[in-house]
Amino acid sequence: MAPSQSGTIYFPGLNALRFFAAAAVVIHHVEQYKSWKGLPNLWGKAGLAGNFIDAIGHEAVSLFFVLSGFLITYLLLAEVGKTGTVSLRKFYVRRMLRIWPLYYVVIA
Repeated sequence: MAPSQSGTIYFPGLNALRFFAAAAVVIHHVEQYKSWKGLPNLWGKAGLAGNFIDAIGHEAVSLFFVLSGFLITYLLLAEVGKTGTVSLRKFYVRRMLRIWPLYYVVIA
């Protein structure tokens, strides 16, 4: 763990895990989309390649949930260590400020 320039908690070692998980989800969805459009694909096909494409997407989503759970728990425990309590209001405001801007960019 390393503090970032803004003073927030940052785990640089998780970047590679996040990259590979995101790449696996993208590969899974590209193959799934090609299947829906009737294009040659590996998604849902019997055999090693088809099973691998299907599995990596599901496992990557599980990895994202584990990473999110770890990071959120770590931040909450750090807040308890600093203040002795957790402000749910501040927690949800921070989550909204982090998630909503990208959400609205994608919707627009």
